[in-house]
This record gives sequence, C-alpha cells and structure tokens, in this order.
Amino acid sequence: MKPLEIHCRNRVMYAKISVRDRGSGRRDYVLTGKDGVSLYVFTKEKGHWKCTLGYLDEGIKEAVINALVIRFDKTICDIFYYKGERKLVEVREKQGNLWHIYVNLSYVATISYDKFTKRFEYNLEDESGIVTDDHIRKYIGKIGTGEISWYKGER
Repeated sequence: MKPLEIHCRNRVMYAKISVRDRGSGRRDYVLTGKDGVSLYVFTKEKGHWKCTLGYLDEGIKEAVINALVIRFDKTICDIFYYKGERKLVEVREKQGNLWHIYVNLSYVATISYDKFTKRFEYNLEDESGIVTDDHIRKYIGKIGTGEISWYKGER
C-alpha cells in the first residue's frame, strides 16, 4: 500500500500504513515508525478518529488524523481549522442539482445549479463565520471539475 503522506510543521513525512479489517465495518489503520518497530494504531469510531495505540505528540497526532481523513474518508472534501478546532466539511449531493454543505455534521449551506442559465447559486445559512463565501466558491469549483459528484443522471 502507498505510504501515508503527513503534512506537519511545514514538512512532509511519510509513514508505512496497513489497514486491518475488524469486521462490522470497523477498521484499524496501523502506522509503522521510521525505525520499523514502533506501531501507532488509529481507529474511526462513531465518526471520530482517535489514536488507540502508541504515543505521539499532539501536533503530529492531529496531522496523522488529517492525512487519514483525506485518504480514507471519501465523504470529506475539505479540512480547515477555525479558532484552533478542526472542521471537517462534507458536501452531500441531492436530487435536482442541489448540494448541502455540512461542517462537523452540522448543516451550513446549500448550492444549486440552474440548468438553463448554467450557473451555480448558493445560500449560506450559517452566520457564525466558520464557512465563508470563499469556501463556498471553492466547493462550487470542485463540483464543476467533478471532484464532488453530481447526482446520477442530473447533469
């Protein structure tokens, strides 16, 4: 399996990774240290990632979790930090050329596509300032390039 690419402290690290299937949709993601001996096990339980075996500095642990989310959590299209807290963005496609945007599983906005004008429009309902117009434009760009899927048969 291709090594896991981890971005931390303006550096890029690579870790050997293997995935162990534990049944019932549960998986362990096992990282092997540079020394080839140390093991770090990460698990996703109830939508949250955590380190279940091994000790890592908090910053490195967060960077590893970000890398695991990017690589293995296919529903997440963006990760960013707001006031020191990780925000996971999910854009879910709906029927009728609609997409709903969720941040940490909370609804924040809708994107729609008008087939006649061939333009995207959006309605940002979150007033907390976590998601900005620039974020929405970025997700619209990903929809336009196919990085975020369109509802089958609607395009």
